[in-house]
Amino acid sequence: MQHTTHHPPRPWYKEPWPWILFGIPLVSIIVGIFFLAAAIKSDDGLVTDDYYKRGKAINMELRRDKAAAQMGLSAQLMLGNDGRSLRLITSSKVKLPDTLSLRMVHPAQDDFDENAEMTMAGPNLYQGILAKPLVNANHWYVLVEDHGKAWRITGEWKTAQGPVVQLGQPRLEPAAN
Repeated sequence: MQHTTHHPPRPWYKEPWPWILFGIPLVSIIVGIFFLAAAIKSDDGLVTDDYYKRGKAINMELRRDKAAAQMGLSAQLMLGNDGRSLRLITSSKVKLPDTLSLRMVHPAQDDFDENAEMTMAGPNLYQGILAKPLVNANHWYVLVEDHGKAWRITGEWKTAQGPVVQLGQPRLEPAAN
């Protein structure tokens, strides 16, 4: 004679398989909500809403580069030891204004961008001071322009290569003795 014992069936919530099957989608939903919240809170400074208008603005800026080349404008920007003071030595066929705008644009993070007002300190010499030292990054696009935005000179500066950057065309060369 064979005795079989019948156990009453366990309720579903005491079985491991329903929890595993419910847990995987539940964890996926929680992770998805986390990534959605992170995407909403973070600002993507590289994307523009009006790309057509931005493209037209780029063409206008290229005209400003050509205007600076026609003026024979070039410069050399030097960073002081304090990481804030700037000195700009210019070369131009025409007289430049008493003040110039300098923008240092970080290629990926617009939070690191810096602006400075460069004032004339002598013939072909401008000085300015940044609000905070350049310690956050080592790669910048440098733009120097007049306040009327008629021209601009640009350059790419990797601070690890030294505290000096050449801007515009033709490049400044050291004077021969």
